Amino acid sequence: MRTRAALVLCGLLALAAAGASAQSGAAGLGFVPRFTRLLKQDLSSVASYLMPTQQPSLCSGGQGCCQADSYASPYGLTYVNSTQQQFGGRTYTTFYYTFHSNHLCNTDLDEAQCCTATADNIWVDVDPTLRVKYVSFNGQRLANTEQGEYGLKLGSVNLRVEQAATGIPLAVTVEGAADGLCPPPGLAPLPGLCEIVVQGATPANPNACCPATVTAIDLVPGFVPPAGSAFQCSASLDASPFQLVFDGATSAGADPADGASRLVSYNFRLAATASCRANGVHDCCSAQLSYLDLKVTNGLPIASVTLNGRAVGFSTSGFNEPNSASYRSLVVDNLNLVADDLGAVGLPLAVVVRVPAGAAEGADLCDPNPVPGRSPSGGCAYYLHSEDGLCCPSGTASLSNLPPPPVGTCNPKTAVPAAEASVSLSYYERSCSSAATSFRFLLANRNSGANGACGRPHCVDVCSWSLYVDPAVASQVAVGHELAFNNGKQVISPGNLATGTPASVTFTYGPAGVSTASFYVSLPAGGATLSSLCARNALPGQGAKACAAIIRSGDVFATVFFDEADVMVPVAPGSSCAGGAALPPPPAAPTCTSPKPMSSACLGVRAARFNTLFTSAVFDFALAPAADSAACVPVSAPGRPATVRLLLTSSAVDQLVTRSQVRPTSGLSLDRNSGAAWALPSASTTPATSLAFAVQGPLGVTDVCRQGVSPDQPAASCTVEITGDAGCFRGFVAPSADGRLVWVSEQTSSSRGVDAAVVVPAVVVPVVVLLLALLVLAAWYRRRQQQRYRSAGQGSAAGAGGSFSAHSDNDLQRPLAGGSLRDDLSVPSASPSDVLIRVAGASQGGAGPSAGSGTGWRR
Repeated sequence: MRTRAALVLCGLLALAAAGASAQSGAAGLGFVPRFTRLLKQDLSSVASYLMPTQQPSLCSGGQGCCQADSYASPYGLTYVNSTQQQFGGRTYTTFYYTFHSNHLCNTDLDEAQCCTATADNIWVDVDPTLRVKYVSFNGQRLANTEQGEYGLKLGSVNLRVEQAATGIPLAVTVEGAADGLCPPPGLAPLPGLCEIVVQGATPANPNACCPATVTAIDLVPGFVPPAGSAFQCSASLDASPFQLVFDGATSAGADPADGASRLVSYNFRLAATASCRANGVHDCCSAQLSYLDLKVTNGLPIASVTLNGRAVGFSTSGFNEPNSASYRSLVVDNLNLVADDLGAVGLPLAVVVRVPAGAAEGADLCDPNPVPGRSPSGGCAYYLHSEDGLCCPSGTASLSNLPPPPVGTCNPKTAVPAAEASVSLSYYERSCSSAATSFRFLLANRNSGANGACGRPHCVDVCSWSLYVDPAVASQVAVGHELAFNNGKQVISPGNLATGTPASVTFTYGPAGVSTASFYVSLPAGGATLSSLCARNALPGQGAKACAAIIRSGDVFATVFFDEADVMVPVAPGSSCAGGAALPPPPAAPTCTSPKPMSSACLGVRAARFNTLFTSAVFDFALAPAADSAACVPVSAPGRPATVRLLLTSSAVDQLVTRSQVRPTSGLSLDRNSGAAWALPSASTTPATSLAFAVQGPLGVTDVCRQGVSPDQPAASCTVEITGDAGCFRGFVAPSADGRLVWVSEQTSSSRGVDAAVVVPAVVVPVVVLLLALLVLAAWYRRRQQQRYRSAGQGSAAGAGGSFSAHSDNDLQRPLAGGSLRDDLSVPSASPSDVLIRVAGASQGGAGPSAGSGTGWRR
């Protein structure tokens, strides 16, 4: 044992003589540290990293050398202790040193005047299998550091001898649970033992000194890290703009190298998170992604790594964490990405592994248990690192569980490829107006009823299907049904922007047998595309496709992905969807043949109003009896019913179906092909009333009412038809703008569609009510004050000889004197009669109040 220790000491002393080399020329110094690790010999019984080798001819050819003698230098590095911390499930080890200039410098050996030289750069022979995460020098992060094959360079410290006399704290943090900073422990199992080179300058030569030495060890009991040197990084994905998404594994064919092994591609994406919120540790929302560390198994050799289709460099090393012997780190370095580089869907990252012939079926890149290509039971643990080391978000990339369907709908558990099911979903067409975009989806079924007769392995009927939409537009989405009896058979789930949970539109029915069905989803914006509607990264495997959908049957489900390129009916050139003029909507379904003029009917819609706001619009159509009942034509016989039909655009009907923002609802039916139909139980006794509704978006008359229903329809008018025993009456009404018209939402809750109170908030009426309450309170308080003054005046007059006798009651109407504590409650001119609430009546073109038929608007 003593012999080995002596050998170690001899090696350490010889190291000082071995030194470090530098070459200088006209262009300056090209410095290369000659650590003994780089000069080691293959000796089986000797700690070769401590043994000096024969010095090469370093100064031949006229090249100058720097002075490497550590005895002719005042600088040294002392190891004091180490600590370990965990952030995001990853261990980080910090080694603490003190850099100083209190070594005794032998001037007899100092031929280059290095005893008074500066310390400009410090080289530390850090173990190349460790990754340096953070360096703190004198309590601050040292940004000018570089780790390479020659160790860790601490650049531009630029210290003088007197500045380092009292010692400067140095802390080096590496990833993992490391026992030592420098390689290797061997015969000297000392965790802080490192070779160092201090590169410095003299007044005569800027490259004169490069003393090489080893660290001294002086462990401090009860060590407390100096202020500012403790490492801390932000590990939460909530505070990161980056995440890693796993899209599944696919076969990459046979390995061309041997023909026997097969290649499997593990497909990831570096994607942007849904949101980023600084967590108080470090603000990482604008950080630059430097490298990715992926925890992988040892079993499968890695053949290649590509990012966005291009090969990138990678390296592997032991995953130095407790109980992680079967894992290693896969590091993809030099990414240098910001969030904007990722785009809407992220950058594909493919890790191709080589699966040898005869490999165990359970071999996998990230977890040794599941079958390749299936959802890993634990997923791939990953760690993302910023360039400055302060951001270290971590997570698990795995095939996420599919979002559950809405409560009450079918929820099959077995996934099948879409090509194996009898049902297929197609993006059929997109139609646009100036203020709305409608997307039509076609669901076709070829289930003849007998197993296998559909030509597919799974002959099924559809019980529901879901389209995943962007949570940012979920409250604006409207849905339409091909057949009116399906109205209301949809559920809109809002999703969650903060957590990245996609919103969804679920239709709770679908085609059965051999049949097709059309479904409509619209946004209140002209010229919108699927990218505006659908949620990115909603389902595993979606990749760059804009939209994801799930089709469900009783037993199985299938996922479908599509984008604008998959549309069955392309957008016509020159249409509004392509930036041209809006095309007229298709004509409404014929409901009124040989119409009579509505002006001759005893009941009709002869006036209407609308109010277009920034985000919504309100319409009110007044239904009233004719002024002259003797000269009009009864719509139906006394006591007989009639139907009032308002021809609306399909997108307007879809909004009313989705949100039920329409009154009255009794006797009302909605059909996207013909508009709104209102059944009246008795045309002869119907009082003056109105049909009112609200829609999202700044819509005008032409956006809501069908145009061109008949050749005689005036521009910017609405077509109204009333059908009864006397036939069909048709008329046209041009709504007038009324800025006082607002929608008052009813406080009802429903699981179908979106809560109406969220869609069109009624702000004006609550403000008016609040103002009224304040005015009434002020008037009451003023009257009470008047009564107090009268009582006080009477009491004072009786007790003091009528000191107030010269004042009249009118004096009590004056405001309180300045400086009164109640000046803020006095409103001299306020009176309850100053507030007027008007309710529209028949004479104003509106409806009078009647039981069960609120107009839905107030002034």
